[in-house]
Amino acid sequence: MIGLIYGPKGSGKTKEIVRRANEALDVSKGNIVYITDSNEYTSAIPAAIRYVNAAEFWGAYDKDELKGVIASNSDVTEIFIDGIARMLKKSADELEELFIRIDDISDRAGVHFCVSLTCDKLPKFLKKYS
Repeated sequence: MIGLIYGPKGSGKTKEIVRRANEALDVSKGNIVYITDSNEYTSAIPAAIRYVNAAEFWGAYDKDELKGVIASNSDVTEIFIDGIARMLKKSADELEELFIRIDDISDRAGVHFCVSLTCDKLPKFLKKYS
């Protein structure tokens, strides 16, 4: 399952995804991973959540890298990805293949994803996640 938080720049998406990640601590039966491309929000994410600065560890979001996050710890049940289009330097319209891959990984591994995305108009392929 993929949950999507979207809206224009400055609309509070990061604040919302941080809130959801923190709430997941109360209900998740596994480990939680928070992925972004800076260290700006490390103080907002408790140590119980694995904080990953993708700019330091990975080149880009790739299906194999996401599988690696899950494979390295089979207890991962929640993955939060903050600012996916920004990190990939792509528009929302260019992310269809990636969302298909994330959806497949989610189904096969039983991992819930929550993704934030800056966009003014949601592409048709993403409507099912909103």
